[in-house]
Parts: sequence; C-alpha cells; structure tokens
Amino acid sequence: MSSTPSTRPAFEIDRSKLNSGLVLLCVGGVLWLVGAVVSAMTVFRAGRQWVDQWEESPSEMAARRFDQFKAAAAAGSKAWREQEH
Repeated sequence: MSSTPSTRPAFEIDRSKLNSGLVLLCVGGVLWLVGAVVSAMTVFRAGRQWVDQWEESPSEMAARRFDQFKAAAAAGSKAWREQEH
C-alpha cells in the first residue's frame, strides 16, 4: 500500500459550450412545441371540414344509433322472456 494519496483528474466543464447547448436546446424545444401546435390545429381543422361535409351530423347519427340499440335491446329482452324453459 502506498501512503501517497492518489489524485484524480479534475472534472471540468466548458461553461460557454454548456450554456450554448442549453440555449439551443431551449430554442429547439420551443420550435418543436410551435410545430406541434400548428400541426394539431391543421389536423383539427381538416377534421372539422370533413365532418361538415357529411350528410348527417354526428349528433343525429348518434341519436339514430341509440334508437337502433334500444329497439334491439327491447327485441332481445322480449325474445328472452317469451322463450320456453
């Protein structure tokens, strides 16, 4: 065993390069966020235009499907009750 303490090299960071990297990272993040918002708005608007071209509105379609569901459930319930055991 050696009695002299071992010296490790110092961990040095170039602060100017680190600051430049952090600034670029923040600018890139903001640009990414703006791009994501613009893309989402474009897709949303295209979807709205597409739905506006439908002959039947989504609420009317949902109401019609619900009426179909109620009729099918009533028919199934009636058939089950009338079934002979």
